[in-house]
Amino acid sequence: MDNSNDIQLKILSVLLYKPQSRFKDLNIDSLTTDNFSYHLRILVTTGLIQKENSLYSLTAKGKIAAGKLDTTSYVVEKQAKIGVLLIPHKVVKGQELFLIQQRLKEPYFGYWGFMTGKVRYGETLPQTALRELQEESGLTGECRFCYELHEMVYDQTSGQQLEDKFFQVLEVTNLEGNLTDTIEGHNKFVTVDEFRQISPKYHNEDDILSWFLDRDFKFKEHKYYIDKF
Repeated sequence: MDNSNDIQLKILSVLLYKPQSRFKDLNIDSLTTDNFSYHLRILVTTGLIQKENSLYSLTAKGKIAAGKLDTTSYVVEKQAKIGVLLIPHKVVKGQELFLIQQRLKEPYFGYWGFMTGKVRYGETLPQTALRELQEESGLTGECRFCYELHEMVYDQTSGQQLEDKFFQVLEVTNLEGNLTDTIEGHNKFVTVDEFRQISPKYHNEDDILSWFLDRDFKFKEHKYYIDKF
């Protein structure tokens, strides 16, 4: 459900507070019967509301959708995204190597950093982490939660907010399999020194590596101002 139809969003909002409502109770803007009936039919057809004995109520799907609304302005509230950030590493001949990825899609096309991925509905963090690792690199491993990072990214010139994300940072060890690339990213293992020198990198990658090496696993919340996106 998006902000595409104000009337339908308003109906959902009203039903949050009046779970069993009649037609006239929902038509708070006094629209014509035909016009308002059309929007009710759309909501019933899409499974957001149900009608029983002339009373309308939210379905489970409708309650989820309506719960995302700002009930004052009747718009869907924007929310921060939740994802994982993976720090896969291994030791080869006594040297620690970190797996990083060059992003091959916008935004941040061509930038290097640790791989990330969205947490899917119903997934645990380990499930998300290991799924993303396999999909993005072809590898398997064992993961351990380290800390949570809330980052807010702004355009340096205009001040416009570009991103708002919560990353669950997980360490991945005992890596196995053959490293592969995908259409979305090129992967390689690097030393700490190589990581520091590689360019371009995401705005906070050096911080993320430093926090990991220092075992600084406290919750972190930072604002970043960038000139390219």
